[in-house]
Amino acid sequence: MAPRSLLERLEELCNVDVDDVDTALIKSLPFTPHNQTSNQGVITKELLNPENQTLLEELVDKHGKEGWEKVYTMAAIALCARNVPFLSGRVLVQTSLRYVNDRTAIIKQCHEYAEAFEKSGVSRDRFAIKVPFSGAAASAALELNAEGIRTLATAVFSLEQAIAASQSNCLFISPYYNEIAAHFDPALRPQVKDPALEHPMSARIIHILKTFAQAYVQTGKEQPIMVIASHFNIDEVLAMAELGCQHVTIQGPNLNKLMETPDTLPPVAKKKPKHPYAEFAVAERLKALETIDPLAGPDWNQVLATMDTDYVVNGGEKLDQFIAENSVLNKRFGDACKFFLEAEEKAKVAIEKVMAEKGL
Repeated sequence: MAPRSLLERLEELCNVDVDDVDTALIKSLPFTPHNQTSNQGVITKELLNPENQTLLEELVDKHGKEGWEKVYTMAAIALCARNVPFLSGRVLVQTSLRYVNDRTAIIKQCHEYAEAFEKSGVSRDRFAIKVPFSGAAASAALELNAEGIRTLATAVFSLEQAIAASQSNCLFISPYYNEIAAHFDPALRPQVKDPALEHPMSARIIHILKTFAQAYVQTGKEQPIMVIASHFNIDEVLAMAELGCQHVTIQGPNLNKLMETPDTLPPVAKKKPKHPYAEFAVAERLKALETIDPLAGPDWNQVLATMDTDYVVNGGEKLDQFIAENSVLNKRFGDACKFFLEAEEKAKVAIEKVMAEKGL
């Protein structure tokens, strides 16, 4: 019998999600993963894969008269819907960053996604929509979740965004453990031996989880489930379980590395909890992270945001104000917007080329 892999160990500790729409990758896991996440980078890469040329042409034939964006929306739906049978949870698509500050447009696109999923046979309990979490997105999410269209707050880098995700009743939240810019510039990657304890984002993950746990215990209201994203290596991925993240969404290279690496560690003593927050406790060796914030800089006043501030009211005014005024968040959120817009533009060019060839 083959030795157990580190991926199988991780699944005992927290829920493994796949940050890719590659069906073969999803089916290659030694167990059924929970959710499949995606974004414009993931969708564009898969759509422009030569293996999907026929799909692209079919989508242009069917939807090209309605413009490139309709084709791209339907591509995202098609590439995700096909994976539902191989998951226990949901497939997720992301709203366009062209609408990041337009509440009405975000809601309209989410309605289009929901309708397209349902026409593809994917019910509302099998999909959710990722919204890059600006003030407009938080305000939109409050309305969408009330309608039964569940959302995931993404491109989250701060406790303030997380509080807004709770206040808008998001089902999930995806903080980025590493910033987008670090994927392109290795000099920005934290060089640490113990990510759970030493990575500068770890403290913020603890702040978010602890804030949600306290809110759940005090109010009984369900809080967003963490689906943490953006890791460079398997040490970072494995550290997410120790931090207390309920889900970790993992890209192909790290999934393959985890599957290839035998689990030689002692047996898992503490299995994943039955409820995300009811019994949450910060690991003893990580308690120092509760009161620090390495990303806040030297001028930090040692005060953490609380649920007392309403970040969603007035179209998310206070959240937008915080994003604008906080240099770390402003840069990281801005970099994410730029990356996803560029990926979308790449798809637009390719789709319009096929449309032109077909005289559309």
